[in-house]
Amino acid sequence: MKKTFLIAFVVFLMPALSSALDFELSLKEQIDSLNVEASLSSKGENVAGALAIEFGTKEDIIQKQKIDSGLSWGDLSVALYISNRTGKDINIIVKDYKKGHGWGRIAKAYGIRTDDLLSMMGKAHNAAKHGKGHKKGKHKEQKEHGKGKNK
Repeated sequence: MKKTFLIAFVVFLMPALSSALDFELSLKEQIDSLNVEASLSSKGENVAGALAIEFGTKEDIIQKQKIDSGLSWGDLSVALYISNRTGKDINIIVKDYKKGHGWGRIAKAYGIRTDDLLSMMGKAHNAAKHGKGHKKGKHKEQKEHGKGKNK
């Protein structure tokens, strides 16, 4: 009986555990990559600017959240994303993380798919690399069409 249980565990649960571990490693790589990008710019200004655009807030607010939370730029971007998607106060999310919960566990607890989290991290890294956010949703800049002043 124990042998059957062990075989069932290996066959059914190991792939799930492996997938969770792959997610955590991929997310850690994305976080580390964003942190490296931040270290290349003066005080992480490119990252702060990109996150400000991404989350529709001011760069000063992002800088303050970075200082108040004590998180790295990569971890802060994850916390901001979860906060933005769920409407939860970022301080609650930061407390969860500082209790030792991983980002995957926190995201799932708030109903966020881990794939969405990884996708956002890739976009945040690219935006920081180019010094801008990837303007999505209601925070897009409106372009005016039609005749200019001199026409």
